Amino acid sequence: MIRFTAMLFLTMLFTASLPAAAKVTPSERVKETVDRVLQVLRDEGLDRQDRRDRVKEIVRERFDYESMSQVILAANWRKATKSQREQFITLFRELLEQTYYSAMDSYNNQSVRMGRERQKGKLANVLTFIVAANKELTVSYKLRYRNDDWLAYDVAVDGVSLVSNYRTSFRNLVKSKGMDGLLAELAEKVATLKSNTRNSEQGTLPAEQ
Repeated sequence: MIRFTAMLFLTMLFTASLPAAAKVTPSERVKETVDRVLQVLRDEGLDRQDRRDRVKEIVRERFDYESMSQVILAANWRKATKSQREQFITLFRELLEQTYYSAMDSYNNQSVRMGRERQKGKLANVLTFIVAANKELTVSYKLRYRNDDWLAYDVAVDGVSLVSNYRTSFRNLVKSKGMDGLLAELAEKVATLKSNTRNSEQGTLPAEQ
């Protein structure tokens, strides 16, 4: 359940693309995106790699990694060089992708129930519930209307914010090891996750974390 939740709340973040002329609410866009992801997960005709590729396509079309990176790094984003920023965006994107890749295989027909939506100007918050075995997990999404799109910039699971968690841990890493040290740690983590993914596909034991 935890692994599936990690994958699903990440994929539910990809809730962009709302043209200004379209009369679609943030909740409707979230539901549409979730339905697309669930359709892929439930397609028994897809092998593991095809399933991952299709979900990744949904992700990369609709998630604003640059904005997320700016919020997470905060003051360190302004201090970073252009090269460091570009490296961080790439590594952070790969970190999230590898995280939900590892969770996709645990999907077991869980469903999603939509909750209330709150909108104030160009900001919105959409509440949803992951339903499994008569239990519900609360997941809320913060979205911003930007460049004629609704873009997700944070997600909270049972009140725990993804952005806040990463911002705290990355700030501490930059403080102790500098921006280059953070990038090195991220690169190592992504490489380990990729290795574990390959090992699981080959039926071998994962590398030590």
